[in-house]
Amino acid sequence: MTVIYALLALSIGVAVGLAALTVGELRWEARNRLPRCTTCGERHHRHAAHR
Repeated sequence: MTVIYALLALSIGVAVGLAALTVGELRWEARNRLPRCTTCGERHHRHAAHR
């Protein structure tokens, strides 16, 4: 039973680690994505000159 509990704890630790990496990657992508402009609807940098 001790081996089963050790493997269970290891698998839970791996799952939590992968979830943390996934959330970190999604947050990084969201932070670096170009925002959608409320004026024209296109994706470009903030404070872009609209002509």
